[in-house]
Amino acid sequence: MGRRKTILKVAKELFREYGFKKTTMEDIAKRSGISKSTIYHYFPSKEDILREIIRIEGDKIRKGVLKVLGDNLTPKEKLKRYLFVRFKYLRKLIIYYKVSREDFYSHLEFVERERADFDRFEAEIIEGILKEGIEKGEFRVDDPEKFAGILLKVIKGVEFPLVESSGLYYKGKYISFKEMLNRLFDILIYGIGKR
Repeated sequence: MGRRKTILKVAKELFREYGFKKTTMEDIAKRSGISKSTIYHYFPSKEDILREIIRIEGDKIRKGVLKVLGDNLTPKEKLKRYLFVRFKYLRKLIIYYKVSREDFYSHLEFVERERADFDRFEAEIIEGILKEGIEKGEFRVDDPEKFAGILLKVIKGVEFPLVESSGLYYKGKYISFKEMLNRLFDILIYGIGKR
């Protein structure tokens, strides 16, 4: 494994263990066995390391999403698969490493700025699914572009709570991660009105 990959791998481990804020370039150097000056040669700052991790892992999610959106699926099935695959990958990746909420939210602006390209990709995927659903009579959406933007905001709004847990206890009952996603999908597709 090359030095660049080693630095990224070690940084991910440390970010996951201690959080971005508490991890130092010195920590990365010690664990990787690579001098700090060499690390700075590849990455001028800790933020640059995180930026690269976000880019690489965003590409993994992109590939995973595109892989499961087959032509044989209905638009509703595509939307459901998109949701499940998206959250499945997020749970595995460092973008939402298990750290305190404080650490996560203190770097939210940075992460959001770095995710802008990925957000555009997601909005295009959702918009495409919605347009197909309109054409096939599955969805009633008057402005797919606007609706895709709103839907993406809703999905991102529940992202951290869903990704950080394996489930949810509500009023003494356990709701699994899978069930939470199914309920979210039902709300998105059917709303809460009487069927």
